[in-house]
Amino acid sequence: MRKKGSKEIRKTHYRNFDHTFSLVKAKNSPWGSFFDLKSGQFYKQFVAENGKTIILRSLKWEDLNNAVAYVNALAIESEQDQDFGVPVEKQTLESEARWLADNLVKIEEGYLVSVVAELDGMIVGSTEVERGSRPVAKYHGILGISVAKEFRNLGIGFELMKTGIDECRKAGLRTIELRVFSNNSRAIHLYEKIGFNRAGVIPKKIHRNGKFLDEVTMAIEL
Repeated sequence: MRKKGSKEIRKTHYRNFDHTFSLVKAKNSPWGSFFDLKSGQFYKQFVAENGKTIILRSLKWEDLNNAVAYVNALAIESEQDQDFGVPVEKQTLESEARWLADNLVKIEEGYLVSVVAELDGMIVGSTEVERGSRPVAKYHGILGISVAKEFRNLGIGFELMKTGIDECRKAGLRTIELRVFSNNSRAIHLYEKIGFNRAGVIPKKIHRNGKFLDEVTMAIEL
C-alpha cells in the first residue's frame, strides 16, 4: 500500500503520427481543491454575428493538426503585419505537439484554464489563463487570447474572454492580468468592455518597424 498523502501518478500516452508523449499527472495537484478541469471539456455554444454556430471548449489532443494550422496562420499574419500583436513564430508538428502535451497536463493539474472556439472542426480562436506557479500567486492568472483573422469582429473574442473569466472565477482565481500593445486600440476596447482596467504602462518596450511601442498592462478583479 502507498503511504497516506503520497502522490498517485498516472501516465497518459498521446499518440499521433508515430509520436508518443508520456505525460505524468500528479493526482494530488496543488490546485486540486480549487477545480477539476479536463481536456476537451465542453463549455457552451453560441451563434456568431456571421450566423455560424461556435463551440467553446477546452483543448484536447485531437486538436494537434488544427493547432498547427491555426498558429502558423497567425505567424504568417505576424510576418506581414508589423503592427500585429505579439510576434508569432511558425511551428512544426513536433514542436506544436510538445506545446499541446504540456498544456494538456497543465489543464488537468489545474494550472491552466483553456477555451478554444471551434467551427466545423476548425480552431478559430483561443484564450488561456495560466495560474501562478507559486503558491503565493495561486489566486492570480495571466491571460492570452487570439482569433483567426477571418473570424474577427464577430463576437468570438468577447465570448472567449467571458467564458474564460467565468471558468477562472469558478476556479477560485481573484485577479487576472493581460498585456497589450498601446497601438492595439480595438483589443483595448474589447478588454475594457469585458471589465479590465489599465494597471500600468511600460514605455517603449518593443521596437518594431522603426518605431517604439508601449506595452499596457490591464487587470480585472473577479
